Amino acid sequence: MSNISLHLLHDGVDYDITELQASVTNSGSVGAVGRTLEFPLLSARYDVNQPKVPAALGDNVQLFADGQTQFDGFVFSLQRDSGSDLVTVGCVDRGLYLKRSEAAYRFVGQTPEAIARRVCLDHRIPVGRLAQTGVPIRRNFPGVSLYKIIQTAYTLAAEKTGERYMLRFRGAELDVIARVKSGASAVIEPGCNLLTATVKESAERLVSQVAIYDQNGNLIRVRKNEDAIALCGVMQRYIQAAKNKNVDAEAAMILEDNDIQRTITVECLGDPALLSGGSVIVREPVTGLYGLYWIDSDVHTWKGGVHRVKLGLNLKKVMDKVTAGKELTT
Repeated sequence: MSNISLHLLHDGVDYDITELQASVTNSGSVGAVGRTLEFPLLSARYDVNQPKVPAALGDNVQLFADGQTQFDGFVFSLQRDSGSDLVTVGCVDRGLYLKRSEAAYRFVGQTPEAIARRVCLDHRIPVGRLAQTGVPIRRNFPGVSLYKIIQTAYTLAAEKTGERYMLRFRGAELDVIARVKSGASAVIEPGCNLLTATVKESAERLVSQVAIYDQNGNLIRVRKNEDAIALCGVMQRYIQAAKNKNVDAEAAMILEDNDIQRTITVECLGDPALLSGGSVIVREPVTGLYGLYWIDSDVHTWKGGVHRVKLGLNLKKVMDKVTAGKELTT
């Protein structure tokens, strides 16, 4: 069970509003660079004995769990009801600015880490830890969101490194992480912290083989997922070879990311360290969940003194693949 502290900064005054809300929900996912926070703030209009905390759009809100920053963002929505003393406060972190801000860039041979640093420097975004790839990128971005610029660079690098990258904010700083196994992964199991677990299998997005063609339309070779073909037949994706393009690595990534999907959801007692992009060990005999799983989404809820977290898990590492802009050929 984690202890939380919730603070709202309004007109230079820091209000500790931990005791003025009934619940707090903090969530994020691999496909969303930003995290969200929502809570009902007690704001009694006529009860003089109740504290009155002003809240306005743009106010800074910080959530701490066990003394560590869990969320640092801004109020972006307020909902008031004439029949209630509660104001529903919706907050987003700085990831929203990456997705809402657009710019134009031309990069010739810069690495994704250099591109991320340059974009952040130009837009006054503090930089934290940036995954190192060493892969040169040649690309033109005419009027593209800052998120798409950085994520495209890392998507192109992933085709060569085989890693999966994710953007997320740690406080005010942007981190780009490679999704790697952690020796300190938490363990979720019955009788300890597991509440519920569900597993769903689906072949709706399946790609069981990739055909690689040259620029004249001639078939070069085919990469196959034999197990998937045996189960569901041939569902083929086409890719075209090009200079400086590792088509075999791209084909392998397509097959991996579009294999039979296993949607795994677990709900357990809360742990602030269980965040999208990380990993967790699950041991559950009914659903057959045993081993290490990747966290694709997380929803943390603190209510009535109890911290719970709902996790979307995956057997495979995935990333939000973006291919904005155009490759430079000269």
